[in-house]
Amino acid sequence: MHRSYFTYEALLFIAIFTLLFITTNVVMIDYRGIQSMVSSQDPFMILILGAILAYLYKNSTFSWTPLRKAFLTLWGLYIAFVFLSMFIADHFVFTEVLILLMVTVILFYKIPKQLIIYLVLAALISLPSLLIVDYTLNESGSTLVMVVTAGFLIVPRTNRAMILYMLPSFLLLSLITTSRTAMGTFLLLAAFQLAWINLYHTPKRQKKYFLGAAIGAAVASLILFAGRIYQFFIGSSLSLNDGSFSWNALTSIRYELWATVWHNKRWFGEGHSYFNFSDFPHAHNILFDTLGRYGIIAVILFILVLGAIWLLSITKYTLSISLFMTAYLLIGMFEYNYLFMFVYFSPIVLFFVLTAYMLTLREAHMNTIDIKKR
Repeated sequence: MHRSYFTYEALLFIAIFTLLFITTNVVMIDYRGIQSMVSSQDPFMILILGAILAYLYKNSTFSWTPLRKAFLTLWGLYIAFVFLSMFIADHFVFTEVLILLMVTVILFYKIPKQLIIYLVLAALISLPSLLIVDYTLNESGSTLVMVVTAGFLIVPRTNRAMILYMLPSFLLLSLITTSRTAMGTFLLLAAFQLAWINLYHTPKRQKKYFLGAAIGAAVASLILFAGRIYQFFIGSSLSLNDGSFSWNALTSIRYELWATVWHNKRWFGEGHSYFNFSDFPHAHNILFDTLGRYGIIAVILFILVLGAIWLLSITKYTLSISLFMTAYLLIGMFEYNYLFMFVYFSPIVLFFVLTAYMLTLREAHMNTIDIKKR
């Protein structure tokens, strides 16, 4: 790793981010009932974003390219309707507005690679803090999967490095969660990453060996563990409904919640209390949660924002970012509230900063093409 990552400034920011991520992990898993002593988790997000803005103010500048302007216009429309719905539903939350405005400022900046390294390292270092409780949580598994996926940005893209990186990560995942979404997403992205390493611009012999090994491993796993795989991903949920199939049972009661939110949909949402009809604090789905909180217009704009981010990330030089965004979308379909904000911390901070970094990389690539044309 380059020596610039071991300067006093680098170590200081890594330490700050690590401390904040560990603290938010401890709050997230409710270690010894700490959530009852924390009135709001918003200050943690404000501190993290403030540290990022301090670094960017010192080390970077704003970008005014057409791509950035177009994306920020779409993002601006989204948060504008979020703010409007807050006023209409009489649930204006100042700290939430401040956080979204801070995120908007971050999206204006060209993101240095060093900042990505600092954040990813800090998030990875903070993961062992998820082990301090003796029970499993969906939040812990989802956090680990997204942080580990972000780690693809700094792990060498070789079979040996990936195996040494993924195996301990999978072991840790199996200890902290029983989330089907987290497990399935982890396995899917790990398989894709290994396939990319072995199939993209590699010798035919390597491709042949990899395909043979992958097919063999898949067949062997199905033969040996088909029953356990079915029970984990499907059977355990259907058992709640006496073994008979229903979408509500398969989705662990989420389908009924989503149907209620859809039935009660409004143009500008029902505010933060939209989910009072249930014991759940939110819809366990980023789209339905946005629909319930902020309404039809906001969720349409949210879908456009997410679609733009994902489509812009699908290039060979932003592959790792694309995998992270895919993890975010897959987990977001079954876990937690809009943007994951106020539930998770390291994943959503990485989401925002990697979005800005992806725009930075796309701009640099477009500039390179323009120079070659000249």
